[in-house]
Amino acid sequence: MSFQPGERDLVMLQHKFVVEWADGKEAVFTSTLELLGKPGGYSAMSLSVGVTCGIATQLLLDGHPALNVPGVLAPYTKEICDPIRDLLEQEGVKMVEKQVS
Repeated sequence: MSFQPGERDLVMLQHKFVVEWADGKEAVFTSTLELLGKPGGYSAMSLSVGVTCGIATQLLLDGHPALNVPGVLAPYTKEICDPIRDLLEQEGVKMVEKQVS
């Protein structure tokens, strides 16, 4: 299956976080990605997956200190996530965060 001329895909992703503060109050936050593919160009799926892998690979090849360690790394630390997120935003792949309650 392929796109017809002028067609494109859409990637939607939303994380919802319920936070309980020290005083017992709760707040709800969302982090949302809405990414449209380019008609005749790259799909949103290829951008969201491929660009992320490419950035992580480039950081590894460049010897980024957070990635320059032996073993398998999960992207859960600020030292790994922040540089990847910053470079993704430069490519137009950005999560929008907001408090909803």
